[in-house]
Amino acid sequence: MKVAVIGLGNMGIGIAQCIQRAGHNLTVWNRTPAKNKQLESLGAHAATTVRQAVETAEIIITSLMDDASVLDVVKTKDGMLDGMSSGAIHACVTTISPTCADELERVHREHGSIYVSAPVIGRPDAAASGQLVSLLAGPSAALRRLSPVCKAYSESIVDVAEWPRLANVMKLAVNYNVASTIEMISETYIFAEKSGLHLEPLRDFYQMLWFAHPAAKLYADKLLKRDFAGRGGFVMTGGLKDVRLMFSAADECKASLEIGKIVERRLAQGVAAGMGEQDWSSFHEIARQEAGLK
Repeated sequence: MKVAVIGLGNMGIGIAQCIQRAGHNLTVWNRTPAKNKQLESLGAHAATTVRQAVETAEIIITSLMDDASVLDVVKTKDGMLDGMSSGAIHACVTTISPTCADELERVHREHGSIYVSAPVIGRPDAAASGQLVSLLAGPSAALRRLSPVCKAYSESIVDVAEWPRLANVMKLAVNYNVASTIEMISETYIFAEKSGLHLEPLRDFYQMLWFAHPAAKLYADKLLKRDFAGRGGFVMTGGLKDVRLMFSAADECKASLEIGKIVERRLAQGVAAGMGEQDWSSFHEIARQEAGLK
């Protein structure tokens, strides 16, 4: 299939590599052109504008930062709507708000193109190895057309609903569980450390008995080792953005996310302290400081 990937950040680069390896005809675009070179060396075509990238594409995947960046590439001059053909599919893998998904569905419908919400579960290493979980919501015929491309970077595909925003609701719900789990492990480790208990048996409890998912095991180990430096994971600025999206979505349905308030406060403190590019689980360091630990 003719596929365009817009955005080659930590997630987008891995997704694009998987699509290229699967044999699809790939075109890429990134705000920083230097990031195109790795894909070009594998045979992808690098476009100079978003419009050029999408003009012949059947499937366009956006992997960007937030609502504003996605809406910008869609609506801007020489952007997606200026180049997409009628019937082409835009699949957004970015974690965005359900409200943004509604707007994307509307503008594509009016243009004659098709919008599918396609957020993914997994970290950049899972993207690069084709082991993401894709949450898809949109017209059933569009999901059938999109699935062969999603399979290139996903070990599992979940058809959530026909209403695109519901895939974003599900992604925020999943991320809320991850954020809450990090907070719970953080509180438990701090309690144990201040009580004089070694943390390794607790980490083993999480990894062997309590949590089956690799992500929970990963965070139990990261918090134990306090291994948060460098890019390559899910950074704190992204985590803060997602938690605030969770609050916005919860406000719409008059729900309350109490643990999220703790997580947001600590993430905001971490970003303000210059930790924004560390793994988001490093808000454990803020909690340790509040508990009087070094």
